Amino acid sequence: MCWISYGIYDQQKVEYLNLRANDQYRVVEQKYSELMAIKHKILKNTSDSNKANIYQNSIVLYILDTAMDQHISLQRLSIKNGHVSIDGIGVSDEACRKFIAVLQQRLSGMECHGTVKADKGIYTFHMDGSKREHHSTNQQDTNDRSPVGDSN
Repeated sequence: MCWISYGIYDQQKVEYLNLRANDQYRVVEQKYSELMAIKHKILKNTSDSNKANIYQNSIVLYILDTAMDQHISLQRLSIKNGHVSIDGIGVSDEACRKFIAVLQQRLSGMECHGTVKADKGIYTFHMDGSKREHHSTNQQDTNDRSPVGDSN
């Protein structure tokens, strides 16, 4: 049993050393190290007053990344005092709903609700989100929009 375990360890060690000798691996490792050094420098220089801005900027980057991934055109993005409001256009009803659903799932600590509207083949949506400790009241939407999410 011990020899088998040593043999597996020895084989994995050889594979690891071969990987470390790979030029592409070294380039990726170097770039990763540089990025981590920048990240640590930014975090080290961050005061408590700037942490809210970093959190807000992280949300903005995540929303932009998700929008690009889902082929969504953002028309308006507002983040203020823990509240997010987004208006956008998607290629289909399904694309808009998927974008809203992904944000609902990924923006942890936020309660998000959205609506999608179709008008002459153009699909628009509106989404609002706020920190979970803020309980919002259900409002009637008179713009012929259909709700998305768990706002039932």
